[in-house]
Amino acid sequence: MCGIAGVARRDGSPLGDPAALAHRLSDALAHRGPDGRGTWRAPADDVLLVHRRLAIIDPTPDGAQPMASPDGRQHIIFNGEVYNFRELRRDLESRGERFRTSSDTEVLLRVVALDGPAGLSRVRGMFAFACWNEDTRSLLLARDRFGIKPLYLAVAPGSVAFSSELHALRASKLIDAAPSPAAVLAFLTWGSVPPPLAWNRGVEMLEAGTWFEWRQDGRESRGRYADARLPFVRRPPGVRAPSEADVRVAAGEAVRDAVRAHLVADVPVGVFLSGGIDSSAIVSAAATLGHRDLQTFTVTFEDPTNEAAAARAVAETFGTTHHELRLDAQHVARDFPTILSRLDQPTIDAVNSYYVSRAVAQTGIKAVLSGSGGDELFGGYPSFRRIPAALGAKRAAGPLIRATAPLVSSLLPPRLKTRWAHYAATNGDAREAYRTQRGFFMPAEIESMAGPALRDPGVWREAQETLRAVETQVLAPLGAEDPHAGVARMETRMYLASQLLRDLDVMSMAHSLEVRVPFVDHVLTSAIWPDIATYPSLLHGKRLLHETLQHRLPAAIASRPKQGFTLPFGIWMQDPLAPLVRDGLECLVRSGFVRDGAPDTVCAQWRNGATSWSRPWGLAVLGQFIGGRPS
Repeated sequence: MCGIAGVARRDGSPLGDPAALAHRLSDALAHRGPDGRGTWRAPADDVLLVHRRLAIIDPTPDGAQPMASPDGRQHIIFNGEVYNFRELRRDLESRGERFRTSSDTEVLLRVVALDGPAGLSRVRGMFAFACWNEDTRSLLLARDRFGIKPLYLAVAPGSVAFSSELHALRASKLIDAAPSPAAVLAFLTWGSVPPPLAWNRGVEMLEAGTWFEWRQDGRESRGRYADARLPFVRRPPGVRAPSEADVRVAAGEAVRDAVRAHLVADVPVGVFLSGGIDSSAIVSAAATLGHRDLQTFTVTFEDPTNEAAAARAVAETFGTTHHELRLDAQHVARDFPTILSRLDQPTIDAVNSYYVSRAVAQTGIKAVLSGSGGDELFGGYPSFRRIPAALGAKRAAGPLIRATAPLVSSLLPPRLKTRWAHYAATNGDAREAYRTQRGFFMPAEIESMAGPALRDPGVWREAQETLRAVETQVLAPLGAEDPHAGVARMETRMYLASQLLRDLDVMSMAHSLEVRVPFVDHVLTSAIWPDIATYPSLLHGKRLLHETLQHRLPAAIASRPKQGFTLPFGIWMQDPLAPLVRDGLECLVRSGFVRDGAPDTVCAQWRNGATSWSRPWGLAVLGQFIGGRPS
């Protein structure tokens, strides 16, 4: 896990002061890699690669980056981990390759050198990398198939710049600091900025599972080496699904295999332990694999939703060394400017990840496993029940649904009325059902709250068109799916990739901590989907996960209803965090992206119980970003 950045120019002219630029980029990414810094410059000073190192695999100087091929013609910088690098290395050695290090970076470099982007389909891991090829005078950029590791890209007529964080590109004056109107609209719609959109104008986040090649002769090309939607596609007619017993066996083995792969490291690895089924299952699987010296970490706070007792029970069951971090609103109020500066893009989440990552980093541990992705993979969200039910209801009601919509709306709580009205007015497909579940604000609400800076006719039209294209790209299926598989795919592509994984990366790396996500693994996903859709009862309470563990969880943990790890912002925002929220909302109105009075309306709805605390909080964070607070 590291930080990468770089620049290349097309006309062969030098980068101005490449040493100074390298220094700025490296300093901006220092928190991602405190164990080393490296720079490579082309002889003509028209290509620059910058790397900050967090040493996890082969922490010796041999694993330092940028790393060159034996002939010195290719140079790579890499952020992430290749979990099957030893297997890939053996295959490459059988093809005549010889290695001088024990690092996964060298293996990745040889895979790319021999097989090009197509070779990435064999890589199991999380990664973003840049590789300069001196022979073809080209720069290859690529990202893992789930988008676990970020990679921002800014292509200009005569150059290309990239980085693990937008902050580095902004600090180095390589991009326009102004927000993209499409990103603002996307945030109002989803509470995050889904790739390939990025917060700043003129920047994109490279899509998961894709590559981009930039050549100095003016040519550019893109491609997809893997598609994370594929496992969710329904089996072809005539292909029998395995029995439920076989599905259970395959799932249990695949979970243990994924945890085993993600424990590969040359340094100790800990576990984020919330007390829920997902993180507890990781601890159980690790114990089954013989890891008896695990350290586990959780955040505690004063609120009935606190899961510290459950986490403690799991830690005691499996004999881990357990750590707890006590958190209150004063901590958040004090640290908020720092948290904001590290967020990189606005989000309605992430604060909890900042604190649990800090708790781990303070113990000296560099890598930790997280249960993120378990809900998407094993059906833990309410959306797995609600969306198939909504689709069925709309099919059954047909055209009558619009006529009966007002009656149904009168029976719903206030927070659901607008969502129901939107769904009833649409064509009722899975994407619109998903929007009613995960959307931050509904389209009609956004139209009423959008200010002149966003509703300018040209800006509004372009932002809407851009966002619609992104939504289609992210939410469209690859083929025919069962309803539950469609939910799993959309949750994975939108909520997990656009918000949870991105937030987890940026908040953990703020503390120089690598977070690994065993449930976000293509081998594991393919072992479970689409077969689990044949036995939907296995999705209830994530039975397929906890019932196939060799070391069972405590009964009280396995039977607990899903709660989700959320800090009590609804309480904290009423006093300690109130000034932060008020300041952010005022900045938002001054920006013109939201009309005067709209935040007051949202706050009033929250205080009256008609909407969630996440809406005023998210708008406040948005205001802080638009107001220019993050550097």
